[in-house]
Amino acid sequence: MQLSGGKVALYLGLIFSGGVATGVLGHVLYSTETVSAKATPAKTNDDWRIRYVDSMRTRLVMGEDQLKQLNNTLDETRVEYRLMRQRYKPEMEKIHEVQVGKIKKFLKPEQMAEFEKMEHEREEKMRARESGPGL
Repeated sequence: MQLSGGKVALYLGLIFSGGVATGVLGHVLYSTETVSAKATPAKTNDDWRIRYVDSMRTRLVMGEDQLKQLNNTLDETRVEYRLMRQRYKPEMEKIHEVQVGKIKKFLKPEQMAEFEKMEHEREEKMRARESGPGL
């Protein structure tokens, strides 16, 4: 079987194109960034405050007196937020208790233990957040 010059050129072109496509695909797969499965640490209110004050200082070119006033304002606001949370906390807890009661009514007995565990975990997270730094 003899191949004509055109067919040979076509086959060589196809082989070359396949090599180029393979090379491009390999480069794309090699150069893409890998995904990290590490969770980023939760940002605290103090982290936010540091970034906020730094942003205000650099972008507005604040002096030391202004920074002192800014920090005093942020401290006062933090206290106001805490007081406001203390006022509405009992009402929020009551609403949550009603919600939990409604959920318990339609759960199966085998689901109840896991639900209780979930509620306990939620309460622990809430306590840790309330006792932590920040607002």
